[in-house]
Amino acid sequence: MRRIRNRAAAMVVTMIAAVALVSLAAQAPAQAAPNGAAGTSAWTPQIHPLLSGEWVQRNVSSADRNAALALCAWADGIACVSVGQGDGKHSVFHLFKCDTRSLSNFIDALAVLNNQTGGAQVHFWGPRYSVRIPADDRIHTVPDYATYDFNRLDIC
Repeated sequence: MRRIRNRAAAMVVTMIAAVALVSLAAQAPAQAAPNGAAGTSAWTPQIHPLLSGEWVQRNVSSADRNAALALCAWADGIACVSVGQGDGKHSVFHLFKCDTRSLSNFIDALAVLNNQTGGAQVHFWGPRYSVRIPADDRIHTVPDYATYDFNRLDIC
C-alpha cells in the first residue's frame, strides 16, 4: 500500500511540474530560431486571414522564388506574394479572394506576381507607404523599407 501511495504522489508531482512547464512556455515570448548557415534569425511571415482555398508555400529558396511565383500565377485570378523569412528562404502566398488582410513579419524581399483578372490590383499599405501592383503578369519587387512598413493587404 505504501508503494502505491509513493507512486501516486510521484505521478501528482510530475503532473504539476508538467503543467507548470507548459504554462511557463506559453507565457514566454516567441523568438525566432537562429540559423547557423545565414547567421541571422528567421521569422514567419503571415497574412491573416487566408481564406478557404488559399495557401502558403514555406521555405522556398531565393534561387527558386521567381519560379515559385510563376508557377503560382499559372492559374488565372491568382495573386502570388513572396516575402523573405530572414534565413535566405521565402514564403509564397497563393491568394485569390477579394478581401483586406492584415500582415505580420513582412520585413524584406517582397515580390508579387499579380495574375488576377479584370484589372484587379494588389494593394499593400502601412502608416507611411502604399504600393499598388497591377495585374500585368510580371514580377514586381518592393523596397525593404516599404515592405517593413506594410501592415495591410487588399486583393482586388
